[in-house]
Amino acid sequence: MAEEELISKKEVLELTGISYGQFYRWKREGLIPESWFIRKSTFTGQETFLPKQKILERIEKIKALKDTKSLEEIAQLLSPELKDQRFTREEVLRLSWLSREVLEYYEAIRRESGPFSFRELIFLAVIETLRTRKLEPEELNLAISTLLSSDFAKLQAKEFAWTLVIARKELPGSFALVSRKPHLSFCLLYTQECLFDPQTQPVAKVELSKILEDVKLKLGAL
Repeated sequence: MAEEELISKKEVLELTGISYGQFYRWKREGLIPESWFIRKSTFTGQETFLPKQKILERIEKIKALKDTKSLEEIAQLLSPELKDQRFTREEVLRLSWLSREVLEYYEAIRRESGPFSFRELIFLAVIETLRTRKLEPEELNLAISTLLSSDFAKLQAKEFAWTLVIARKELPGSFALVSRKPHLSFCLLYTQECLFDPQTQPVAKVELSKILEDVKLKLGAL
């Protein structure tokens, strides 16, 4: 997978228009994860860098919320901690960001129609994200089975940033009667950079920490 693009702390302040003091206050309050701060050597000495897309999206969310919520409330919304709450099928259907098609697909696999836990809302949000990708049906099933068999406590732990990726590996040989090249699909969860061999092509990638954060923000707006 491509290495994440970084941005210097100085550039973050310039692009977002926030002050040094405000930036570090948000860090102290837990609004910006400590793990995002990366020290690197430059020609001028040591400098602090952050993942560009994550930090710019996070600051926009904080700025959008800070006029109506306290920093403590924002930290709770942005935290990936599990919400001890159950949702009926009717409540889930009222969520504007989730389609009936995805819910019914998940119910067919689960063989139940509610109530749904916060953990399952996260999984539904992942499926909703993946449905826009050009995936084979078995690849979507692989993603769901991987999530269902995972330790959700670890997936939501603050010190980790889990990513789910679906990849295809082309198989050797040619088959004249097959319209597309034979391949092997697989799904994995990882917390660090993941490298594949040249014959393997990632076809879908979902950052679970971002899904967790987005779902909590959307639920908080209800």
